[in-house]
Amino acid sequence: MKMKYAVIASIVALAGCSGTQLPDPSEQQTQAAQQAYDDLRLQKFDDLMVHLEPELQDYFKNNERELHKFSRNLPKADYRTRKIVAKNQQEDSTKLSKYTVTYEYGYEKNLVQYDVSFDKAGGSSKIRDLNVSVFGESIK
Repeated sequence: MKMKYAVIASIVALAGCSGTQLPDPSEQQTQAAQQAYDDLRLQKFDDLMVHLEPELQDYFKNNERELHKFSRNLPKADYRTRKIVAKNQQEDSTKLSKYTVTYEYGYEKNLVQYDVSFDKAGGSSKIRDLNVSVFGESIK
């Protein structure tokens, strides 16, 4: 298990070593990301939808199982630490731009990686994409 954490920490550290430093998300983006995480943890899906762009709302309405899977796997206890561990700006002429912020939530026996994407740093506070990964002891 310790090896798994070491590998993850190495990947995250390397991801953050790009030559240019991306700005932190705006206060509105930070608040939207946190509220969406809390709504997901508490299974308040209607409240969560308010923070999502229409395309992501439609996706989750058509794939409710995925939304429930994300929620079910999140620890319900209060987290001990929260920090930004990576930022990435994806620019592609064939796709919408995506500014992704990776948060790390530390719990007593779990580590949660929460990726939340917006249009750009300091841009809209509507979430374009999100993903959750839980590491550590099973919470079931």
